[in-house]
Amino acid sequence: MLKLTDIHFSFGSKVILSGLSIDFNPGQVTGIVGKNGVGKTTLFRIMSGIYKLQQGKITNNEKTLQPSDISFMPTEPYFYPYMKGEEYLDIVANSAEEKKLSQSYAKSLELPLNELVDNYSTGMRKKLAFSALFALSRPVIILDEPYNGVDLESNEMIKHIIHTHHTDKIVILSSHILSTVTDISQQIYHITEGGMVSLFLSDQFSDLEKRLMLDVQARKSAI
Repeated sequence: MLKLTDIHFSFGSKVILSGLSIDFNPGQVTGIVGKNGVGKTTLFRIMSGIYKLQQGKITNNEKTLQPSDISFMPTEPYFYPYMKGEEYLDIVANSAEEKKLSQSYAKSLELPLNELVDNYSTGMRKKLAFSALFALSRPVIILDEPYNGVDLESNEMIKHIIHTHHTDKIVILSSHILSTVTDISQQIYHITEGGMVSLFLSDQFSDLEKRLMLDVQARKSAI
Protein backbone atom coordinates (compact mmCIF):
# COMPACT_ATOMS: atom_id res chain seq x y z
CA MET A 1 0.00 0.00 0.00
CA LEU A 2 1.13 3.52 -0.86
CA LYS A 3 0.51 5.87 2.06
CA LEU A 4 0.78 9.66 2.19
CA THR A 5 0.68 10.83 5.79
CA ASP A 6 0.26 14.41 7.05
CA ILE A 7 1.64 16.06 3.91
CA HIS A 8 2.29 19.79 4.18
CA PHE A 9 3.60 21.97 1.37
CA SER A 10 3.82 25.72 0.83
CA PHE A 11 5.21 28.15 -1.71
CA GLY A 12 6.50 30.85 0.61
CA SER A 13 3.54 32.01 2.68
CA LYS A 14 1.01 30.35 0.37
CA VAL A 15 -0.17 27.04 1.79
CA ILE A 16 -0.94 24.48 -0.92
CA LEU A 17 -1.35 21.26 1.09
CA SER A 18 -2.02 21.12 4.82
CA GLY A 19 -2.14 17.78 6.63
CA LEU A 20 -3.13 15.72 3.59
CA SER A 21 -3.31 11.95 4.26
CA ILE A 22 -4.44 9.47 1.59
CA ASP A 23 -3.89 5.80 0.70
CA PHE A 24 -3.56 3.96 -2.61
CA ASN A 25 -3.93 0.20 -3.07
CA PRO A 26 -2.08 -2.03 -5.57
CA GLY A 27 -4.26 -3.12 -8.47
CA GLN A 28 -6.46 -0.04 -8.15
CA VAL A 29 -6.90 3.03 -10.30
CA THR A 30 -7.40 6.14 -8.19
CA GLY A 31 -8.64 9.43 -9.56
CA ILE A 32 -7.63 12.83 -8.20
CA VAL A 33 -10.02 15.69 -8.96
CA GLY A 34 -10.35 19.31 -7.88
CA LYS A 35 -10.37 22.84 -9.19
CA ASN A 36 -7.28 24.44 -10.71
CA GLY A 37 -4.80 25.51 -8.07
CA VAL A 38 -5.83 23.15 -5.26
CA GLY A 39 -2.54 21.23 -5.45
CA LYS A 40 -3.08 18.18 -7.65
CA THR A 41 0.03 18.71 -9.78
CA THR A 42 2.01 19.87 -6.74
CA LEU A 43 1.11 16.62 -5.00
CA PHE A 44 2.27 14.59 -8.00
CA ARG A 45 5.56 16.50 -8.14
CA ILE A 46 6.14 15.85 -4.44
CA MET A 47 5.47 12.14 -4.89
CA SER A 48 7.79 11.91 -7.90
CA GLY A 49 10.60 13.76 -6.13
CA ILE A 50 10.54 16.88 -8.33
CA TYR A 51 9.53 18.92 -5.27
CA LYS A 52 11.16 18.19 -1.92
CA LEU A 53 8.75 16.96 0.74
CA GLN A 54 8.53 19.70 3.38
CA GLN A 55 6.60 17.81 6.05
CA GLY A 56 5.01 14.38 6.39
CA LYS A 57 5.98 11.02 4.92
CA ILE A 58 5.30 8.92 1.85
CA THR A 59 5.75 5.15 2.05
CA ASN A 60 5.11 2.18 -0.22
CA ASN A 61 4.84 -1.15 1.59
CA GLU A 62 6.13 0.62 4.72
CA LYS A 63 9.33 1.78 2.99
CA THR A 64 10.09 5.34 1.96
CA LEU A 65 8.89 5.91 -1.59
CA GLN A 66 11.77 6.42 -4.02
CA PRO A 67 11.65 8.30 -7.36
CA SER A 68 12.71 5.03 -9.01
CA ASP A 69 9.41 3.50 -7.83
CA ILE A 70 7.38 5.95 -9.91
CA SER A 71 6.58 6.48 -13.56
CA PHE A 72 5.29 10.06 -13.79
CA MET A 73 3.68 11.57 -16.88
CA PRO A 74 3.34 15.36 -16.47
CA THR A 75 0.64 17.41 -18.12
CA GLU A 76 3.12 18.64 -20.73
CA PRO A 77 5.74 15.92 -21.36
CA TYR A 78 9.18 17.06 -22.48
CA PHE A 79 10.84 15.76 -25.65
CA TYR A 80 14.29 16.45 -27.03
CA PRO A 81 14.27 18.24 -30.41
CA TYR A 82 14.88 16.31 -33.63
CA MET A 83 13.83 13.05 -31.98
CA LYS A 84 11.62 10.45 -33.63
CA GLY A 85 8.86 8.69 -31.74
CA GLU A 86 10.72 5.38 -31.92
CA GLU A 87 13.83 6.99 -30.43
CA TYR A 88 11.83 8.33 -27.50
CA LEU A 89 10.53 4.85 -26.72
CA ASP A 90 14.13 3.57 -26.87
CA ILE A 91 15.37 6.18 -24.42
CA VAL A 92 12.59 5.70 -21.85
CA ALA A 93 12.55 1.89 -21.85
CA ASN A 94 14.85 0.09 -19.40
CA SER A 95 14.52 -3.33 -21.02
CA ALA A 96 13.57 -5.05 -24.24
CA GLU A 97 10.29 -6.10 -22.62
CA GLU A 98 9.38 -2.50 -21.74
CA LYS A 99 10.30 -1.36 -25.25
CA LYS A 100 8.13 -4.05 -26.84
CA LEU A 101 5.19 -3.15 -24.60
CA SER A 102 5.53 0.58 -25.31
CA GLN A 103 5.60 -0.14 -29.06
CA SER A 104 2.41 -2.15 -28.68
CA TYR A 105 0.69 0.73 -26.90
CA ALA A 106 1.95 3.23 -29.49
CA LYS A 107 0.68 1.05 -32.33
CA SER A 108 -2.77 0.76 -30.75
CA LEU A 109 -2.80 4.57 -30.47
CA GLU A 110 -1.87 4.87 -34.18
CA LEU A 111 1.33 6.85 -33.66
CA PRO A 112 3.75 7.39 -36.59
CA LEU A 113 6.91 6.37 -34.74
CA ASN A 114 9.23 7.11 -37.68
CA GLU A 115 8.23 10.78 -37.72
CA LEU A 116 9.88 13.55 -35.70
CA VAL A 117 8.12 14.35 -32.44
CA ASP A 118 8.52 18.03 -33.41
CA ASN A 119 5.83 17.39 -36.02
CA TYR A 120 3.44 15.70 -33.59
CA SER A 121 0.28 17.43 -32.40
CA THR A 122 -0.27 18.02 -28.67
CA GLY A 123 -2.45 14.92 -28.48
CA MET A 124 0.08 12.76 -30.31
CA ARG A 125 2.83 13.86 -27.92
CA LYS A 126 0.62 12.96 -24.97
CA LYS A 127 -0.06 9.53 -26.46
CA LEU A 128 3.65 8.93 -27.07
CA ALA A 129 4.55 9.83 -23.49
CA PHE A 130 1.77 7.61 -22.19
CA SER A 131 2.92 4.67 -24.33
CA ALA A 132 6.47 4.91 -22.98
CA LEU A 133 5.77 5.71 -19.34
CA PHE A 134 2.87 3.33 -18.76
CA ALA A 135 5.03 0.47 -20.07
CA LEU A 136 7.65 0.93 -17.34
CA SER A 137 7.70 -1.87 -14.78
CA ARG A 138 7.38 0.39 -11.75
CA PRO A 139 4.89 -0.10 -8.91
CA VAL A 140 3.41 3.41 -9.06
CA ILE A 141 2.21 5.20 -12.21
CA ILE A 142 1.06 8.82 -12.02
CA LEU A 143 -0.74 10.33 -15.01
CA ASP A 144 -1.40 14.07 -14.80
CA GLU A 145 -4.17 14.94 -17.26
CA PRO A 146 -3.51 11.98 -19.61
CA TYR A 147 -6.59 12.75 -21.73
CA ASN A 148 -5.98 16.46 -22.25
CA GLY A 149 -5.69 17.28 -25.96
CA VAL A 150 -6.26 13.67 -27.02
CA ASP A 151 -9.00 12.72 -29.49
CA LEU A 152 -12.04 10.80 -28.26
CA GLU A 153 -11.10 7.49 -29.90
CA SER A 154 -7.63 7.57 -28.36
CA ASN A 155 -9.08 8.49 -24.97
CA GLU A 156 -11.08 5.28 -25.09
CA MET A 157 -7.97 3.32 -26.08
CA ILE A 158 -5.96 4.84 -23.22
CA LYS A 159 -8.70 3.87 -20.78
CA HIS A 160 -8.69 0.35 -22.23
CA ILE A 161 -4.91 0.05 -21.81
CA ILE A 162 -5.11 1.25 -18.21
CA HIS A 163 -8.00 -1.07 -17.44
CA THR A 164 -6.35 -4.18 -18.88
CA HIS A 165 -2.75 -3.60 -17.72
CA HIS A 166 -2.97 -2.06 -14.25
CA THR A 167 -3.58 -5.18 -12.16
CA ASP A 168 -0.17 -5.21 -10.45
CA LYS A 169 0.29 -1.44 -10.27
CA ILE A 170 -0.95 1.57 -8.35
CA VAL A 171 -2.31 3.93 -10.99
CA ILE A 172 -3.11 7.53 -10.03
CA LEU A 173 -4.58 9.95 -12.54
CA SER A 174 -6.12 13.39 -12.70
CA SER A 175 -8.52 14.94 -15.16
CA HIS A 176 -10.71 18.02 -15.47
CA ILE A 177 -13.40 15.87 -17.09
CA LEU A 178 -15.06 13.85 -14.33
CA SER A 179 -16.42 11.11 -16.61
CA THR A 180 -12.91 10.17 -17.79
CA VAL A 181 -12.01 9.51 -14.15
CA THR A 182 -15.20 7.75 -13.03
CA ASP A 183 -15.06 5.47 -16.10
CA ILE A 184 -11.77 3.90 -15.01
CA SER A 185 -11.28 4.49 -11.26
CA GLN A 186 -12.18 2.35 -8.27
CA GLN A 187 -11.92 5.35 -5.97
CA ILE A 188 -11.59 9.12 -6.32
CA TYR A 189 -10.11 11.72 -4.00
CA HIS A 190 -11.65 15.18 -4.26
CA ILE A 191 -9.15 17.85 -3.18
CA THR A 192 -10.30 21.34 -2.23
CA GLU A 193 -8.47 24.51 -1.16
CA GLY A 194 -5.76 23.95 1.43
CA GLY A 195 -5.43 20.30 0.50
CA MET A 196 -8.64 19.18 2.23
CA VAL A 197 -9.60 15.82 0.79
CA SER A 198 -12.71 13.61 0.57
CA LEU A 199 -12.76 9.98 -0.57
CA PHE A 200 -15.47 8.64 -2.86
CA LEU A 201 -15.73 4.92 -3.66
CA SER A 202 -17.23 3.68 -6.93
CA ASP A 203 -20.77 3.46 -5.54
CA GLN A 204 -20.48 7.08 -4.37
CA PHE A 205 -19.40 8.68 -7.65
CA SER A 206 -22.88 10.10 -8.21
CA ASP A 207 -22.55 11.90 -4.85
CA LEU A 208 -19.28 13.43 -6.04
CA GLU A 209 -20.93 14.61 -9.26
CA LYS A 210 -23.74 16.22 -7.24
CA ARG A 211 -21.21 17.96 -4.99
CA LEU A 212 -19.35 19.36 -7.97
CA MET A 213 -22.59 20.54 -9.59
CA LEU A 214 -23.62 22.30 -6.36
CA ASP A 215 -20.25 24.09 -6.33
CA VAL A 216 -20.83 25.23 -9.91
CA GLN A 217 -24.35 26.43 -9.12
CA ALA A 218 -23.07 28.38 -6.12
CA ARG A 219 -20.48 30.14 -8.27
CA LYS A 220 -23.09 30.89 -10.95
CA SER A 221 -25.45 32.45 -8.41
CA ALA A 222 -22.67 34.74 -7.23
CA ILE A 223 -22.31 36.30 -10.69
